[in-house]
Amino acid sequence: MRQPQTLLLLGIITLTVIGLFVYCAALIDWIQDFRTGVYTNDYAEAVLETAAILLYTIGGFFFFRRKLAH
Repeated sequence: MRQPQTLLLLGIITLTVIGLFVYCAALIDWIQDFRTGVYTNDYAEAVLETAAILLYTIGGFFFFRRKLAH
């Protein structure tokens, strides 16, 4: 009976680590593009990448605030 619960917990932890890795990779890419001046040539990429990172960050903030504050 404990096997499905253990697999579910392992799956949630795995997805969380993968999500954190993808978020950090996107943030590093954003910083590198900002420093190298990529965004001065391509405004659409600047808006889309910045919006994606901001939305994910705001979503994470509200999730932690709602789930972990109580």
